[in-house]
Amino acid sequence: MTFYHDDYALILKRDLSVNGILAPHNEHLIATLVILYRVLIATVGLGSYWPYLGVTFALHLAVAGLVYVIVRREASPPWALGAMAVMLVLGSGGDDILWAFQSASVGVVAAGIGAILVAPRRPGIAAALLTIAMATSGASLGFFVGTGVRLLLTRPRALPWLLIPAGVYLAWYVAFGHSGIAALRSPSLDGVVPYVATGLEAAAAGALGSTNLLVGLVACLVIAVAVVWLWDVPTVVLALLAAGIAFFFIAGLVRAELGPEQAAASRYVYIVAPAFIVAGAVLLARLPKAIGPPIGAVTLAFALTLNLGLLFQAHDRLVSKIACERPMTPIARGSAGNPC
Repeated sequence: MTFYHDDYALILKRDLSVNGILAPHNEHLIATLVILYRVLIATVGLGSYWPYLGVTFALHLAVAGLVYVIVRREASPPWALGAMAVMLVLGSGGDDILWAFQSASVGVVAAGIGAILVAPRRPGIAAALLTIAMATSGASLGFFVGTGVRLLLTRPRALPWLLIPAGVYLAWYVAFGHSGIAALRSPSLDGVVPYVATGLEAAAAGALGSTNLLVGLVACLVIAVAVVWLWDVPTVVLALLAAGIAFFFIAGLVRAELGPEQAAASRYVYIVAPAFIVAGAVLLARLPKAIGPPIGAVTLAFALTLNLGLLFQAHDRLVSKIACERPMTPIARGSAGNPC
């Protein structure tokens, strides 16, 4: 593992000037990621990829810890441990775990879940976390919606706190961000519905360690029926699911024309899969004790085993991409065994 693709956009094209920090990367504000890379370059240099990847790992551990906290509050420690274990080896989202540039996505997930978790009691902290998330990646917009849903359900008077991150993001969009989105493509509703459906199916399947969209469709239907059947579903679960739906909807506005299969990308699965992991654990914990724990144990075994296999596959896939990106001699390019 070493620097790859978008890493070089930060290494070669960004500095700590106003434009260097605030200029959009595609359609994303990545200010905190730019600052992170410049600090690491100034302190540890470019001799090793580990310090950069170490930040990604630390943020991933934070996401897994938040999954544990939520499930423990809404179910019990054994269910929380199982959910955290699946999150830790989420191979279906392995591209985010194993690529340092994706510290942005992983960091947004950590900050976004944290905001949803603390919003009812600490709306000011939630607003601060969302502001950091919005300065990191456009994926934060989904968690902004999820936090709004939770406040609406639990503490509507605190909704004005969300004006802070919204105002910061709007100011950036007017000054810098609109050029990035305009250069990419005009937002459109065409194809958004299949894009959202494919993304949700991929994320649900990914939580179980599968890449089969049919598995994801069944999982989505089961969760939807359970949410309707159980009127007292925790608001944090509803908010996380709302954040996932909002994320794919917003992404679909500018990316649906690339085809719905693009929503099944590993880097997107990581963002929404935690919502399905939490929802699955919490809803399974509400089944009768005679059937809940056995079903949970079987599901956990499959999810851990399959996700671990996908994690190794993600590593090998990224290593191959890195090797293909490096300059090759004419002999290497023409060799029969060349995977590029």
